[in-house]
Amino acid sequence: MPEDKDIRIVLTELGPPEELASKYIGDENKALISGINFLYYKQILKIVLPIVVVCVAVGTVISVIVNWDPAANPFAQFGLGVGQVFVGIIGAFVIPFAIITIIFAVFERYKVKFDEGDMISRLPSVPAGSEKIKREDAIASIIFSVAVSVVVLAFPEIIGLWTQDTGWVPVFIPAVLRSLWMFIILWAILDIIKESVKLVEGRYTSRLLIVTIVCNVLIMISTAIVFLNVRILNPEFVPTINSFITDSPDGQAVMSAVFGNINYIVIGFTLLGLVVDTIVTAVNTYKTEKRL
Repeated sequence: MPEDKDIRIVLTELGPPEELASKYIGDENKALISGINFLYYKQILKIVLPIVVVCVAVGTVISVIVNWDPAANPFAQFGLGVGQVFVGIIGAFVIPFAIITIIFAVFERYKVKFDEGDMISRLPSVPAGSEKIKREDAIASIIFSVAVSVVVLAFPEIIGLWTQDTGWVPVFIPAVLRSLWMFIILWAILDIIKESVKLVEGRYTSRLLIVTIVCNVLIMISTAIVFLNVRILNPEFVPTINSFITDSPDGQAVMSAVFGNINYIVIGFTLLGLVVDTIVTAVNTYKTEKRL
């Protein structure tokens, strides 16, 4: 009679049920994404795509309203606005779909395994509360990074303020932001990679810690390249802010100091968030490894 050890060895060699099924079908080496990677891939797409599409659709509508010209033909503007919303929705679907697909295809191509070892012996080990990664947090981070990258590249003018005298004044120069598209897309890809690994791992591990550190460092570098560009700030934005407080020179000085350096503020908050994320991951990884 086979012993418990023998059964574990056989089941481990067979692999997860998804991979075993794909081997019987015979397409495991032909698929772009297969096995358990495909399950995670579908799970992320089902959650991320609808929310990003809705967010971008709302952002596109706001952009159309911001750029509405009362003197122009309203029917022509309405038709143009509908077209922009339609194109924005398509972009919101295609861009994250392509990025997530490429990431998981790379996982598949290089045989990245998140369930190596004796899977049977690992099943009873239920992670403690602090060791578990909240699925909703990782998904929210993916949605946020994709939505921000789409808005910054497609509708950067909605990041600003409106006054009755000057109309809508953007904080950043849209053309400059779009010229740095490579680093903005890189930031989104790195964050998706990091959060996808969190979803797949399900708990804090040494492998996740390494991925988090590498991705956070590269995200910080790409963010600095974008927001340290001397041409990125709209020179009309600070005077527009100061026009609200013309009777207070001190207030204008404060506003100029704050909003005149808003790009450094963005970098500072980004750095703070990345450092906190790295520390939390490191501490929880240490607790997990110590427990095991």
